[in-house]
Amino acid sequence: MTVKSILSPIKKPNEPPLKTILIFPGSQRKQSLNRRLALHIESLLTQDFRVEILEADAVDLPLFNQEMEQDQVLLEKVKPVYERFRTADGLVVVSPEYNGSFSPYLKNTVDWVSRMPRIHAGQDYINPFHSKPLLLACATPGWSGGILGLQSARNLFAYLGCFILPEQLSLPYAAGAWEEDGSLCDLYFNDHLELTLKRFGMVVENAPGFSQ
Repeated sequence: MTVKSILSPIKKPNEPPLKTILIFPGSQRKQSLNRRLALHIESLLTQDFRVEILEADAVDLPLFNQEMEQDQVLLEKVKPVYERFRTADGLVVVSPEYNGSFSPYLKNTVDWVSRMPRIHAGQDYINPFHSKPLLLACATPGWSGGILGLQSARNLFAYLGCFILPEQLSLPYAAGAWEEDGSLCDLYFNDHLELTLKRFGMVVENAPGFSQ
């Protein structure tokens, strides 16, 4: 697969350092279809942005329980995850659909990260999602493309204050979506993907960066 710049038409000389996009696969499985879609998105963005993937082994948090909020050892595990979200200039969330919603792993991670400003009230903690550009994506083995899960995720991140791109990436029959060379079989979806990433990239480039 040939990697090309998504934002090449608007790149300018003497630009500032690349902005950071954090991609969060909402599945813990290494062979997840959503992780594969996340890696594909990464390959298309890496020419124009500093792209990071938040892997499951970097999260490893227990089920959220408010009684654990004073556990300093646990909070030290939450802090670097919080920082990954806070310092990112844009977010891409690629989550599987579970029973018409997003994954419990995604929700649990967001619950811990979003609680940090309240746990550390009066300290230098802010809402890491506020006004953050966000692109939602989902890959499913069946026909739905995760439409219900995407809507649930949109509601969650809108509540948290993200600036959510109207477009989203919904990939059905994802088990057979890629050619042997890594390119997408569906040329229509590929065009939609590239156009959506271009629009998302332009939003990230022009976002004021409230979380910095």
